[in-house]
Amino acid sequence: AVGSILASTFNGIILDDGRDALQDTNDRALANMQRGGSYSVVPRVPGGEITPEQLVQMGETAKKYNLYSKITGAQRIDFFGASKYQLPDIWEELGSVGLESGHAYGKALRTVKSCVGSTWCRYGVQDSVGFAIRVENR
Repeated sequence: AVGSILASTFNGIILDDGRDALQDTNDRALANMQRGGSYSVVPRVPGGEITPEQLVQMGETAKKYNLYSKITGAQRIDFFGASKYQLPDIWEELGSVGLESGHAYGKALRTVKSCVGSTWCRYGVQDSVGFAIRVENR
């Protein structure tokens, strides 16, 4: 557990530079093991900001692998029901539009929520989304 925590202190790919040996099952798979041995995949969506291309790719991937999809309370989309052997292909497809693991299982900063802030809200006084993204990508 300590190795996993220390490996997550760097804002890099958790499996690079030999850190993969320090990770537990969820970290190595970049997914959450669920009841029955299937996995859930949670792409990172800093500040809840997502592009149309990312949304389309998420939908296409979920449909292709018959994944149950759910919007989480952390402003992310979780995909349930993946088999372990499918995970590399799922992440390759999601990665093609810049999505990476949200480490929903990690012992780390997982997500920073925000309102739309001054960019869209008439009552907004700050760029909340920009701030949330800077904090999450620290």
